[in-house]
Parts: sequence; C-alpha cells; structure tokens
Amino acid sequence: MTGISDRDFSIIGRSVRQVDGAEKLTGTAVFAGDVYLHGMLFAAVLRSPIAHGLIQRIDVSRAERVKGVKAVVTGNDCPFRYNPPLRDQPFLAIDRVRYVGEPVVAIAAEDEETARRAALLVEVDYEELPAVFDPLAAMSKEAPRIHPDFDNYVRDSRLFTPVPQSNILSHFKLRKGNVDAGFAAADRIFEGTYRSHAFNHAPLEPHAAVAQVDRTGQLTLWASTQSPWFVAEDLAKALGWPVHRVRVISPYIGGGFGIKHGLKNEPIAVALALKANGRPVRFVLSREEVFSSTAVRGAVTVSLKTGVREDGSIVARKAEVVWDTGAYADVGPLLCRNGSYSATGPYRIENQWIDGYCVYTNKIVSSAFRGYGVMEMAFAYESHTDEIARALSLDTVEYRRRILLREGDENATGEVVRSIGLRECLDACAEAMDWDNPVPEGRGRAIVTTAKSSVAPSGSSCFMYMNDDGSLTLMSSTTEMGQGSRTVLSQIAAESVGARLEDIRLRASDTAFTPPDRSTSSSRSTFNMGNAVFTAGQDVRKQILSRASALLEVSPDELEICNSSVQVRGVPAACCSFSDVAKVLPGATSGPITAHGSFVPKETTSFDLETGRGVRITAFWLYSSQGVEVSVDGDTGEITVHKIVSVHDTGRTLNPSACAVQAEGGVAIACSAALTEETILDEHGRVVNPSFMDYEMATAGDVPEIFPIMVEVPHAEGPYGAKGMGEGPTTGVAAAIANAVADAADIRVRDLPLTPERILRSMQVLEG
Repeated sequence: MTGISDRDFSIIGRSVRQVDGAEKLTGTAVFAGDVYLHGMLFAAVLRSPIAHGLIQRIDVSRAERVKGVKAVVTGNDCPFRYNPPLRDQPFLAIDRVRYVGEPVVAIAAEDEETARRAALLVEVDYEELPAVFDPLAAMSKEAPRIHPDFDNYVRDSRLFTPVPQSNILSHFKLRKGNVDAGFAAADRIFEGTYRSHAFNHAPLEPHAAVAQVDRTGQLTLWASTQSPWFVAEDLAKALGWPVHRVRVISPYIGGGFGIKHGLKNEPIAVALALKANGRPVRFVLSREEVFSSTAVRGAVTVSLKTGVREDGSIVARKAEVVWDTGAYADVGPLLCRNGSYSATGPYRIENQWIDGYCVYTNKIVSSAFRGYGVMEMAFAYESHTDEIARALSLDTVEYRRRILLREGDENATGEVVRSIGLRECLDACAEAMDWDNPVPEGRGRAIVTTAKSSVAPSGSSCFMYMNDDGSLTLMSSTTEMGQGSRTVLSQIAAESVGARLEDIRLRASDTAFTPPDRSTSSSRSTFNMGNAVFTAGQDVRKQILSRASALLEVSPDELEICNSSVQVRGVPAACCSFSDVAKVLPGATSGPITAHGSFVPKETTSFDLETGRGVRITAFWLYSSQGVEVSVDGDTGEITVHKIVSVHDTGRTLNPSACAVQAEGGVAIACSAALTEETILDEHGRVVNPSFMDYEMATAGDVPEIFPIMVEVPHAEGPYGAKGMGEGPTTGVAAAIANAVADAADIRVRDLPLTPERILRSMQVLEG
C-alpha cells in the first residue's frame, strides 16, 4: 500500500490551515482576470441571435474603421476546430451557427467599450434553418441535421461510436449476461423514466483569458482553466503546432465545477492574438455570457426497467439514457459513456443492457459538471431503488444493504472491485440519521448510496527541488480553484520528505515549467498527483539522508528526519538542518537536490465499444452515502430540507477539515441544483435567465445544516491509502431529497428540479 506504515504521521491526517489562505484573505492572490500587460488589447464578440442558420454574408468594414480597433476575426480567418475526442467546435462560427449565443465575429480594440461598440457595427446575414431543442426529437430520422459535415470531423474512434446520418454523435452500449433471461426469471418488473434538467455552473469568477503571440510565434495564454496541459495540447492540435509552442499559465481559479475544464473562451482570445502583431489580447466574459453562451450541465432522460425476485435481488436491468449535449460535443461522448455505465448504481445486478445516446440539439453546449454524469444517473437509479423497496414493503436502507456490491464482486463494467467502502458509508449515514427511530411527525427522510469512477488512464507528474535555505519547491500542474489542492499536495510533500509544512513552496501551473498532468478534474488530484508527489518526496528524502550521512559521519540507516532536520537516531544533539544539507560545498560529489515524480494507475483498460466492458476502467471509485430529512408544505408545495448527512469513503483522510468543507460545498451545490436552479430557454433557444438576479441559486441562508462524515477503507495504490472525494458530495443529494419527499408526502416526482409548482402538481394528481 503506497506510503502506508504503522508509524505516526506528523502532517497528513491533520487539519491544517490552507496554505494559500493568507493570499486570498488579503487580496494578493492573482487570478487570470488580474493579468494586465503592456500594450494590451480588449476583446468583444458578436454572437448569433438565432439557434440555427447558414451565414450568408459578414460585413466587418464599419467595425474595422472604428478608431482603436486593431483586429477583427471571423471563422474564415481561423478555420480551426477543437475539443477532443471530437473536433467539431470552431473558434468562431464557420458557414453556419448552431445555437443562440455562438460567437461569430471577434474584435480587439484599445479598450473594452470600443470593442463592444465596434461589434455592434458588424453586419451578418443569416438564412435561418429549422432548429431542434428536444433531444428525443433530435434522434428521429426526420430531424434537421445539426452537423451535416460530421463525417469530416477528426475524432478518436476508439472512444465512442456515432450513429451514421443522425444527430446521435455517440451510442454507448453495455451488455452483461442475458437480460432477456433475467427478466423471464424475475418475479416483478419495475419501470420508470427520470429527467434531470439543465443548469449553470455559475462560478463566481467569470471566464478570463489573456493571449499573446510573440515575434517568434510562441503563444502564451493566461487562463482561468482547470486543465492547463489539456488546453495546451488541444490548442496545439487545433493550430497544427507542436505543444511546446503553446504555453498555458493557470493562476488561481475562482471556482470551476467542470465549466473551466477544456477550452471555452480561450480560442477567441487566441484567434485575435494571432492577428494582433504581438500585442496581448484580454477576453473576460460578462456574467450574461457566462450564463448564456459558454456551457451548462446538460439535461438527461433516463428510462429504467428492472426485474427483481421476491427477496428484492435484482436479476435484470435495461436502461436507455439520452444525453443532451447541445450544439457541440464538448465532453458529451465521455459523459454519455461514464454516466450510462453508472445506470446500475453500486448494486449487484446479474444481467444488464444499457444504451446511452449523446445527441446534438440547437442549444447552448453542455459540459462537464462536478460528478460527471453520476448526479443525473443517481437521481434515476436511486429514485428507482426506493420505489422498488417500497413496493416490496422493505426498509429502504436494509434493502440497499442486501444488494450493495461487496469486496470481490464484479461490477457492471467487468471490474472486480476492491477497497469498497459502500457498506461503511451506508451504515455511518444510517447511524447519523438515527434511522432506527421514527422520523419526527410531518417529516420524511431518505438515504441513498452512490459510486463514481475517476478518469483513467491518466498520468500525473511533478518536480521537487531543495532551495539553498532548506525549503522545498514543488512544481505541479494541478490547479487551485478553492478545493484545497495546494494544501493537500503540500501535506503529502512534507510528510514524504519529513519537512515542515511551512517549508513547502508550490509554483502555479505553467506548462513551460510545471510538468504534464491531464487535468484537475474527476477527483483525481489527491490520488494521481498525490502519488507523483509522494514518489518525488521519497527520492528527495533519500538524497537528504545521503547528504546528512556524510555530514554526520554515520550510516543513513542510523538517521531519522523530522521537522526539516536530520538527527542520529537516539542522539538528538547529533543533527543537521535541511539548510545545512542544501549547501553544495567544495569537494561535493553531487549538485543540488532535485527529484521527479510521476504516476499512472496500474493495469487500467479501455472499454470494448460493443459491450462497454473492461477489466479495470478506473484507478479508484468514490463511494458515498447521503441522508436527508425534509418536510413538505401541502399548501404551497415548498420543500424544507432540515438536515443532510454526507458520508464519504476517503481511503485515508489526509486533511479532515478540508474534506469536511469539500462535502459541505458539494452538498450545497447539489441541494441548490435539485431545488431551485435551472437554465431556462424560450421557444427560440434563448436563455431567459442569464444573471444572478434571474437565476435562482440557493444562498448560505437557504442551505440546511450539513453533517459531513468520513470513513476510511484504504486503497492499495493511493498515497497513504487515500482516494479522491471531491465529486462524491454532489452525486446523491437530488435523489435523497426526492425520496424524502416521497416519504413525507407520498408522492413520487421523477423530474428535476423539485420546484413547489412541480410538487403541487404531483399532489393534485395524488388527490385525483
């Protein structure tokens, strides 16, 4: 087990202050929007007013004549497409537009007001085409083709299978056992359709990018991105350049939640920088642009059919999942894959048949959201699980205990699961919810369980070196966006070396200096980058002991390291500090202490496109359980959430307070999304609530008391046994609230969000 021993730990396992807290509290932390360079130009964009149409004519002559305008770019000026694994999205619209808000013309000027004024002078003629906003309608053969040139797009055919001559860009299939025989053997069959809605990520920091192409052709991009290396590689491929020609610097990020993974507003800044004669171009989205033209968490429709025996054991499940990816793929094919194979939940199911369809519509693009499809799927399968348990007159928690995956079981994708903390999470949640005692009168409660994979294979690497004062610099491309990655990686670095936490210095992500890392997403940073940091730290530790051995004239085996100093074991007076070790003196046989750490999960495999199966498709699973207690106002339909218990298997809890606030933040986001948030489009495809004034988000005063609990089932490959946990808190909350409403009011709501209007309609149906 990586890094685990019986010795006491000095840094990990303890709640420590966030290492970047002082910078953020004093306002000295630098975000992408804080970057101002000499000679900077400011960008504005003219966006499509229609959902679907051919571009007949663009006249930019009046805009070009505006004093202060330095660059005007159209799609024909930069015919590049981005977004692996399917390169379908242009920097600016080429020939046609596919959603309201799509960028058509970009302008760079001496100031932002001039750029905006010039954008209004651009003339664009469109031939409007039929638009389709319903993904189910978009799947029909008669639906207008949103991407008639789909076959010409560059794509990775190993990852997904499109349906020819349709708007279905990916059809994911999972086949396990014999589902027909399973249904034939079932005593009862249950069916239900569940719908999750579109909503905005709404980070406090709007997307910001500053791009500059110098005289040598080197592109430097300062961006509020979660994935600097991913962005660098994507841009380089789009432009046809080597990756080293694209440098991406990612300073602090003011919230991401998935919307800042991959390219969003950066291509526009780059397109303008290519024509700006070496001057940097700044493009910061307005709040309206964030809401109406960047990306949303897309809508999903899940139809489940489940066969069970009288004892509740599940013998067969069939699922059809339709993912609305909007006008462009973004990560839609991967969401479709990862979400669809989660349709069975964390349960033992002998026979399975799952079809997942990722579908184009003429709507704002859908993108990754914290949980990567599992929030939507958990709402479906955990609502369904509760319905089955109630129909069989079984306690809903005890029923889950019966059917949960156990150590050594094979899951839906064919992996034999290990280090599985499902039962521990469920039991801890039931205890905290006082499940064995009656609920207070007028209230309902529910407990759900979820499992989520992490992206694999995906590698991480880092550099670590010792400074002349004995402090250590850690260079990692993991980005800090409020989740505490700088702190936990510093803890791992300090623990693995034997240094004091205050002696660890982290460099901000910069692809010119910090080595490759896939992305800060998928709850992978603690596990993947943590392992890389641990490896580098162990190497540094070994070098320190070798240096100290020569200074103290004893064998390295006789030395121990603690608090940035080395001493002879049992002889405290015989010691030296890290600063002593750092000095390279005359006659030295080695130079400064440096180390490199890298990690890629072992034996991960790809999916079979026909069966959806693989021996090991993820490095680890996030196991969680959520408990909710609610009451429902019968007159208004308003739901009051009184209490939420959020339990997570961390493997090993490296920083208890950080894990607790991660749970609280994730639960708050999920609670808001379940109850109030929704991106609303009119009949023309326009977002009608593109501001915090109109978009209903829960505030701190709306969020109930949250009780975070961590359980530990160590992972054999995790750093000190740790797993990731950042996405787990979002996955089950919507399902838990819906199930608690069913317990309180005896109504079943299968559509999100759980608004008072929807609750009242369900009550009226119940009343007849």
